[in-house]
Amino acid sequence: MSVILIDGLKTVGFHNGILRIECIEAGPNGEERSSGTLLIPGNQAGQVLKSLVEATQQLEKRLREQQQPAAAPTAGNA
Repeated sequence: MSVILIDGLKTVGFHNGILRIECIEAGPNGEERSSGTLLIPGNQAGQVLKSLVEATQQLEKRLREQQQPAAAPTAGNA
């Protein structure tokens, strides 16, 4: 299995029924360089993208919940 670091997207195209997403990463001096290409069958692209959005939203929600400070006790509960 390959691992691709994605700092950004360079190009997105659709050719021969395949969604092709060219990914970039930041090099050592901050220059952009190719990190790989995501190839998603066209008939699966909508579901894959929807799943990524939903997973990102769930992760964001969990992170917000972890960052909330614990509720302080009220005067009647002290």
